[in-house]
Amino acid sequence: MATRDPFEEPFWRPEDLGLAIPESDHAVSVCLPRWRDVIGYEEGDPEVIDTFECGYPRFVPHPYVAELFLAAQAEFAKNAKKPESAIVFPSLAAAWRCADYVKRRTGTSCRLESYGWGSLTVVLLDETAYDTAWKYWQHSGEIVSSRLAETALADAPLDPASVAAGEEATRILRDRIAALYPGAAPDDVFLFSSGMGAISAVYRALSSRCPGAPTVQVEFPYLDSFKLQEQFGSGVIDLTVTASGGVAELDSHFAAGGKAAAVFTEVPSNPLLRTADLAGIAAILQREGVPLVIDDTVATPVNVEPFRFADVGTSSLTKLFSGVGDVAAGSVVLNPASPFYEELKAALPGEESASPLFALDAVVLEQNSRHFAERVEATNENALALVEWLETRPEVASLWHPSRECRESYEAVMRQEEGFGGLVSIELHGGEPAAAAFYDALEISKGPSLGTNFSLVSPYTLLAHYNELDWAAERGAPRNLIRIWVGLEDPEDLEDRFARAFAAIQSAPSDKG
Repeated sequence: MATRDPFEEPFWRPEDLGLAIPESDHAVSVCLPRWRDVIGYEEGDPEVIDTFECGYPRFVPHPYVAELFLAAQAEFAKNAKKPESAIVFPSLAAAWRCADYVKRRTGTSCRLESYGWGSLTVVLLDETAYDTAWKYWQHSGEIVSSRLAETALADAPLDPASVAAGEEATRILRDRIAALYPGAAPDDVFLFSSGMGAISAVYRALSSRCPGAPTVQVEFPYLDSFKLQEQFGSGVIDLTVTASGGVAELDSHFAAGGKAAAVFTEVPSNPLLRTADLAGIAAILQREGVPLVIDDTVATPVNVEPFRFADVGTSSLTKLFSGVGDVAAGSVVLNPASPFYEELKAALPGEESASPLFALDAVVLEQNSRHFAERVEATNENALALVEWLETRPEVASLWHPSRECRESYEAVMRQEEGFGGLVSIELHGGEPAAAAFYDALEISKGPSLGTNFSLVSPYTLLAHYNELDWAAERGAPRNLIRIWVGLEDPEDLEDRFARAFAAIQSAPSDKG
């Protein structure tokens, strides 16, 4: 049976609610076709959530993962004195960290058990503490992938051919990724089960160098990058809004005697597509002996060269590196020219083993990423064409794209002309009624994530910051922001779809608030 082609038949209609995007047993996105569906999901409406075939794997348990949790609960919680829930982690180290997080935040103690397949480890805890443990799964990214869960549930070891294929795919991936970072060798590349798993590994390694020192976040961060720094260590200095691209603010912090274990930023930021003054920041950090971590997920290392300024590069390989949307993974790449290189080179193998990329995921990721650079260049062109067209539309109140936001700072790290990436954000005139009418009518797949070969749209602020909308708005991300990932479709086709969605606004009620 042929699977649904999101280019020919995007996931956008009301009846598509809850469908996996793409049509795959291991999809990493789920269709939320109407504005009200997004709100229903955020408010826990069972009429929305019960339709889900899957979800973004750090936010919604994949069916195989949920089944693994239930199997672990049935096996290990049956003799407990009181009801226990179970969450399974990829290693003992990850499970211990979850248990410690739960203990610190709730006072509840957990039990750990070996699941009996590979390094999988079960965290058993009081049902009342489950949501806290799930927050650790979400923020840390130390997840069990759907393919790993499916394999463990089969209760048989991987066959030798699959093991060998996974090892070969991993070798190719290290080679392929290293080639994107000038000066890096394959053994400078570390692979994890998610992009957040990569970031949290770097965070732990750098925080351990400076016990008690906070980290610093410059420019608006991806949700869990900030939560990680806020909740897992000694706190975070919030420079998510800066007048100087972070330079004056950092200088003031250090001049006042402040410390920092590391500085984290993204090129460009998500969803505001801003870039910090990396040259100025790097000069300050070199003086202070503080490492700089740059996440290049949105731009990709095809478009930008983080090692001009960064000691470490991180990336979510779930996104454009894969492109298909059917595998989760993350990478850390060390800059051999960094003064912190040897320390991190010694620390990261242990971090990688705690949340590694599973062999079967490596095989799929290697296949998906074979034409990565060509796809990046195509999405660059398509997004820039759409930006130029959107700027002519009277419905658009605000537009964010690296070619329009902090362009000089972005160009300081850019590798090629017009390599601005495929992500665009907009806000429309007319408030929420206009945004909802436009979103509901837009004939593009709608769900979380980005970087798919096909276009993908979401009301990003509602989806990522529903419980902190004021916090996000204060940092420049309005409630009604719509984030657009521009895929490989023909630009004229995309413009036609947007034009029809803009036409739907005319019949929407006005925003009286």
